[in-house]
Amino acid sequence: MKISNLIKTSACLLVASQIAQAAIPYKNTTYQFTQPNGDQITLSINGNDYYAEQRTLSGELVIFDNELNGFSFAKVSNDGESIVSEKRLVTQKNAVLKSTSHVNKLTLKKTISEEARQRIVLKNKHIFLNKQEQKTSFKSAAMQLPGQVQGLTIIIQFPDELGTISQNQVNAFLNNVPYTEFGNAQSVRGYFLNVSNNKLDYKNTVTRYYTAKKNKSYYADNRYSSSVRSQELISEALNWLEYTEGFDFSTLSTNSSKQIRGLNIFYAGDSDSAWSKGLWPHMARLSPRFCADNVCTDRYQITNMGNNLAIGTFIHESGHLLTNWPDLYDYDGSSEGSVASFGVMGYGAIGQQNKFKPTPPVAHFRYLAGWDTVTELNPAINNQAPKGRLTHISGSNTSYKWTNPSNANEAFYIEAIHQSEQNQYQPDQGLAIWHVDTAGSNSNEWHPYIQMEHADGDRDPENNRNRSDNTDLFDGQQTHSFDKVTPNAYTSKGTNATWWNGSDSGLSISAISDPATQISFDISTVQPPSGEIYTGSLSEKGQDIHPDGRWFQYSGGLIKLDLLGPNNTDFDLKLERWNGSWAQVDISESPDSQESIQYQANDGYYRIIVLSYSGAGNYTLTVNK
Repeated sequence: MKISNLIKTSACLLVASQIAQAAIPYKNTTYQFTQPNGDQITLSINGNDYYAEQRTLSGELVIFDNELNGFSFAKVSNDGESIVSEKRLVTQKNAVLKSTSHVNKLTLKKTISEEARQRIVLKNKHIFLNKQEQKTSFKSAAMQLPGQVQGLTIIIQFPDELGTISQNQVNAFLNNVPYTEFGNAQSVRGYFLNVSNNKLDYKNTVTRYYTAKKNKSYYADNRYSSSVRSQELISEALNWLEYTEGFDFSTLSTNSSKQIRGLNIFYAGDSDSAWSKGLWPHMARLSPRFCADNVCTDRYQITNMGNNLAIGTFIHESGHLLTNWPDLYDYDGSSEGSVASFGVMGYGAIGQQNKFKPTPPVAHFRYLAGWDTVTELNPAINNQAPKGRLTHISGSNTSYKWTNPSNANEAFYIEAIHQSEQNQYQPDQGLAIWHVDTAGSNSNEWHPYIQMEHADGDRDPENNRNRSDNTDLFDGQQTHSFDKVTPNAYTSKGTNATWWNGSDSGLSISAISDPATQISFDISTVQPPSGEIYTGSLSEKGQDIHPDGRWFQYSGGLIKLDLLGPNNTDFDLKLERWNGSWAQVDISESPDSQESIQYQANDGYYRIIVLSYSGAGNYTLTVNK
């Protein structure tokens, strides 16, 4: 298969803000916490490093109270902007389980405003990743990974809590092929060998146990953010490794800035901390950084070992450390993102099954890492593009791409997903279509960096209804086509083959075969209409002026306007010229919302008006001059 020059040169341009996305996700995750009175309570957490909500198993909202040095029942402040303590400690007795349905309903309930959650997310990003993060360009796409990456994993115990998982067990967890201990289907190294088609061999040097200078309670002190005492512990261990063990840090893989790619910390036992406090597991940038042997630290991940090890979270965080892939879920909880559980950088590594066998990265990420061969399908870019009946094999480290000729940073990626091999625990099987746009942001679930085109058209994850289901992929049994109006002909928030500016991409996929390891489908070669595209939404009797609320100067010639509005409405179209005031020169006002104007214009200033005679909804205006 051929990779077009445009693909090679354009895919590396990713927005700088994406690199700041690096947080551990939690979904109905439970953990135990010992209160000041000795009570051990069980809490449920939903969120990530930057924002999370915690509840008792009975569904009551709780928050860590620094004055009480424990978890208190909580409520939403009167202004709806924060969660505040009720100054009433949670106990075993008053945190009893009521009912499963009650728990789920309350756990999913949103509390503070979306704007307030976003402010908390930004504040905590700053704490964990500091100002330097905002100045770093996301160039991992351009810097394809070398064939071998050597990381470092330091294992730590405490004078009052010794490690129970041996150095050999940690080494096997990270490096052995094959590997099945603790219920895992593979090791960390085995996962990356698998999803990269053996193009990435990620190994870790595992130290012997470092015994911390102080007891565990010192580092797990809940009065401090997890980026404080954790970093003190990591700095201790790095200095021990340099000055006592004589470790050669130059043996580790680094990026172009001589920063260590994979720095991982495992410590003995449970976290013994509240969320975001003490030794709570997280990823952050080490500050001040540690340097030795002409290399320095950058980001790290730290987590507790407990009594067992699952590769999922380690894999997800390694996606950040090794490649700078961003998270693909929504931090503030207003949605589940779009990719949701279909990719390892979404929630595809934290489920009960895929924490032991994570889903692969989406096709776009595999390409950025240099693992996939991508075939450009758009004949406007690749004059050798295949057409007609095509096939794709799940897990083949190939994919198809349909790039926007007017914007090299926007494209649709196409791949088959079958629930077997590394894709065994995907929520669905069929043809996956990813809409990639580097201008997108995960803070906007309706225009993210990577949008999954859901075959059922429901967009459940974006609407916070679920984290993907078995009707999301395209196949011959359900939705078997994808074009500018299918599955949803909505101008916005739908599932269809339009670019983000509302124009038709020209991509049309049909006759998709039934779910199988190999998926077949027909690809269209019809080119979309030319012209400038404007989109908008009208209220009843409302109107919009174009282009974008302004006017345009035209030296003369044919002006062709085409308006497409919603069914069961009557939108009209006007063209006006400036003659000391705006005067109508042409109008189209049929009894529906499909209007056209062809006007032979003289030199002058013009503007276009779209107005509602009756009804409301979204529209698309195409202008050719």
